[in-house]
Amino acid sequence: MSEPIESLVLARAKLNFARKGHGERCWDADFTDSEALCGATFLPLSEAERQEFLDQARHELRREPQVEG
Repeated sequence: MSEPIESLVLARAKLNFARKGHGERCWDADFTDSEALCGATFLPLSEAERQEFLDQARHELRREPQVEG
């Protein structure tokens, strides 16, 4: 069982976060900076919260069948 590629881990983590529908939460501060221009207020996830999503994504990807390419 090999380690998943980090770009795939990040993509899966963000997808999982989006699927959970956290309302006025966002992945990171980069998002809040762009949304501030629109007058919207979002609270970014803490580093620990993001790490939980990343750990879960790694776990999910490790369990998926490997595609030979």
